[in-house]
Amino acid sequence: MARRWVVISLLPLLAVGYVVGSSGMWDRVSNDFMKEDKPYGPGDFRIDGAQVLSMKLTNPEVTTKPREERSDPTRAEFTEQWMYDPGETANRRSVRILGGNLEGEISRHFEEPAQRADWWLAPDWSTLYLTTGWSDRAAELPPGQSYRPELTQLFKSTDQGQEWEKLRWPEDQNITFLRFIDAQRGYLIGWGPRVWRTRDGGDHWDELPVPEGSRNPENPRQQFDLVALGQDHVLRMAFYDHAADVSRIYALSWGEDILKQAFTIPGHVVMDIAANTESNVYVLATRGAPYFSLPSGERDAPRPSVVWSWNGDTLHKLHEFPPGLKGYALYLTPSGGLLFDGVNESTLLGNDVVAVSYDGGGSWKIQDEGRSAQGGYYDVHTGTRWRVEGYSLYQREIP
Repeated sequence: MARRWVVISLLPLLAVGYVVGSSGMWDRVSNDFMKEDKPYGPGDFRIDGAQVLSMKLTNPEVTTKPREERSDPTRAEFTEQWMYDPGETANRRSVRILGGNLEGEISRHFEEPAQRADWWLAPDWSTLYLTTGWSDRAAELPPGQSYRPELTQLFKSTDQGQEWEKLRWPEDQNITFLRFIDAQRGYLIGWGPRVWRTRDGGDHWDELPVPEGSRNPENPRQQFDLVALGQDHVLRMAFYDHAADVSRIYALSWGEDILKQAFTIPGHVVMDIAANTESNVYVLATRGAPYFSLPSGERDAPRPSVVWSWNGDTLHKLHEFPPGLKGYALYLTPSGGLLFDGVNESTLLGNDVVAVSYDGGGSWKIQDEGRSAQGGYYDVHTGTRWRVEGYSLYQREIP
C-alpha cells in the first residue's frame, strides 16, 4: 500500500514532541474484502476470528447504456428512467446485513429499504438489533410541513442475522440510536429527543423523561449531540445549551428513571464520551458552538479538539490537540489507555490519525495511519484496530 507523506504539514506536530507512526504499522489480512457485494463498500463491519458481520447502508446500482444504444454516443445515458431522479434513487437505498468468513464467501443475510439505520451486536454475537428509517423522497412535502414522514422499523435476530423478527414499534416514532447493555437490557433514542428503555429484549418499551431544555419546540427532529453507554452501564447524553454557552452532560444509571445533570463543559460541543467500570468519565469535545449554528464567516476559525476527564466531582482539561487534528471518537483500550480517533486536516488528503495516552491523558503519542480509509473500527475488547482501503483489509494492535 503506497502512502503519501506531506512533510511540511507534519512539522508542527513533531516540534511539540509528537511521534508519527511508521507506514509499516498495518498487517494485511485480505486483498478482496467484501469485493463481491455491489455497490462496493465494507459497511459498519465487525470481525471475530475469521467471522464477519456487517451492517451496510447502500445506494442502488445504476447502469449506463452501451455506446451503440445511446441517442448521443458522446454522452452517457442511464438504462432506466428512475436513475435520473434523485428522489427515486434515494427511495431505492437499502440496509443490508452481510455475514460470512474472511477466507470464504460473505453474503447478504437481510435487506430492507432504508435511508438511515443503526444496529447493535452483542459482544458474543448472540443477538443483533437493527432499526431502519425510510421516507418517500420523491413525494411532495405535506402541506404546512418541513419534513416528509419517515417510517421506522425495529428488528431482532438471535442467529447472527440469518433470521429476523420484526418487533412491535410505532412507525411514526423515529429511532436514531441503539444503546444496549446486553441482549435483554437497552435503550432507544430518537428525534424529539425521546428515550425508551427495555428490560425484556424489546418486547416492551417504557418512555423516560428527557432533560428540560434539550427539546426545541420549533424542531420536532431535535437530537442530542451525543449519546453514549459506558462500561459502568450508565447512559450519558450531551446537548449544547446555546443560552448558557455550555454543553450539558446528563447521566442515567440502569434502574433509574430520571436523567440527572452530571456536569457541564463551557464553550465546547461534545463529540464522544467513554467511561470505565469505576465511572471515570472521559470526554472528547470541540471548542466553540455547534458548527451549523455559527455564522458562515466564523465556520472556518480553528476549532481544536480537547479531551476532558470527570471523576464524579471535578472536571479536568487533560489535553488540547493542535487545530489541524479533528477528533471524532474516543475509546478506552483494554489496558486502560485512551485512544483519540480523528483526521489530520492539515494534510492534503486528510490523513487518518490516532493518538494514544497510557498515563491518563497527560501525554499523547500521535500516529499517522495514512490517507482516509473506506471503513474501519476499533475493537475495545481485543484492542484490534481494523481498516479497509480499496478492497484490502488491514489490522493492527493498540492494547
